[in-house]
Amino acid sequence: MTQAKVRKGEMSRARLLQAAASEFAAKGYHRTRVSDIVRQAGLTQAAFYLYFESKELLYQELMDRFFKKLWELSDAGRKVTPLKSHEVQSRLKENLLDLFRFFMEMPELTTIVLTQAEGEDLHRRLAGIVADNLRRNQEAGHVKANLSVEVTAESIVAMLHRLTIRFLLTGEKTAEQLADEAVALLAGGMLQA
Repeated sequence: MTQAKVRKGEMSRARLLQAAASEFAAKGYHRTRVSDIVRQAGLTQAAFYLYFESKELLYQELMDRFFKKLWELSDAGRKVTPLKSHEVQSRLKENLLDLFRFFMEMPELTTIVLTQAEGEDLHRRLAGIVADNLRRNQEAGHVKANLSVEVTAESIVAMLHRLTIRFLLTGEKTAEQLADEAVALLAGGMLQA
């Protein structure tokens, strides 16, 4: 097979994945048909079945890619523990910025995951990862010892979810703005000392 054919095949597959993400985000998984995906991609149904056995397997591939990166980014708090105290706030901002940028790279999949897929199970799993990292950072002296890591983790996950839906995906705020504002809240609190 020539290099040009391989590239064309990769481009067609990528177009199908992008079109599917867009259709699933707009209509939901169950209301999206293969014909909708190929129309959006500008390809034929034969092309679809050349790359994917079914709509289910295409959807699963999209979700697998998204969640692999999401779990990696969610566990970024683990990187904070070995830092010096004065470096913690900037690392927190970097971690949040990476997460918000990832969401903006894949807005359709972010919409699907945050509004249509997984729901409570996703929130619980993310909160568990954040709680474990908060606990480690408590032990390292970066997080207040009297803070409930479970309540804090639940609050952080809920806050990031809403900030993403309300401000990031609407384009009202950039990833940088949200990271700054979230760090200000998380690191500084909201009450005057």
